[in-house]
Amino acid sequence: MNARTSLVAVALALLSTAPAMAQEACKMTQVAKALSLADMYKMAAERAKAWKPDARLSSMSTTTLGLLKPDGTAASWHLIFVSESANMTVSIDTANGYFTCFANAGKGGRVPDLKPEFFRDGAALYAIARQQGEALLAQGYGVMIGTAAAPSDRHATWNMNYYKEGAKDGGLLVIVDANTGKLEKAIR
Repeated sequence: MNARTSLVAVALALLSTAPAMAQEACKMTQVAKALSLADMYKMAAERAKAWKPDARLSSMSTTTLGLLKPDGTAASWHLIFVSESANMTVSIDTANGYFTCFANAGKGGRVPDLKPEFFRDGAALYAIARQQGEALLAQGYGVMIGTAAAPSDRHATWNMNYYKEGAKDGGLLVIVDANTGKLEKAIR
């Protein structure tokens, strides 16, 4: 089974388990095997705005299929945009070099208070993760990142943790302000 066939099978499986409202929001396209955080956001935001002009980012993360690399790229990204006017979300994903978009009914959860030019330097985020978790990286852990929104004020953060196939979570959470790129804290 080739990569395209694998991705199509995954997409069809997701659709079969998704609510009946799931619909393709953009055509599946081939992209680079690994995209930078900034490039992925730009591509996803363009498609989300074409889908619904009021779409705004609800969450963005890497997945276990493509951890963040030192150069700020990842082979697998998962983004959710929400359209309040349509009461819908669109999930935009990359894996195996393919880009897909699927829309569903629903509100999409708490939206982080991201500024229009929020911090999108994946290499700088990896450098912070390396500085805070060097021992974990030396043990073979990789870096996963994702946005979060504080419950009280939707303060936007990049949350970074450490993942290793078949191992427990690395036990370290690194929190960075998603608008400034400044380290807030590391929680062990």
